[in-house]
Amino acid sequence: MNIIEIVKPYRASINDEILYKCNGSVRIWSEPKPSFDGAIVVDEITTPINVTVLEVQKNTDDSLILRAKIHYGEGHEGWVPCLALTDS
Repeated sequence: MNIIEIVKPYRASINDEILYKCNGSVRIWSEPKPSFDGAIVVDEITTPINVTVLEVQKNTDDSLILRAKIHYGEGHEGWVPCLALTDS
């Protein structure tokens, strides 16, 4: 079981380098779990963007952040792999 932690909101970004590594788009997921457990893709980001991180999902030993819940655009929210984000 992974741990969801609400964090003090902070700025991050999805930049050109990350988009390149992700074949041009970063998928935004409905929930912090895999698709076979019911999460669906709710959006895709295809251009560099600044986001605000609201929550993080850590592994069970609390040492590795797996996913982050982000707020972006005008009222959009969802979960992305932490590797899709960089410091703003």
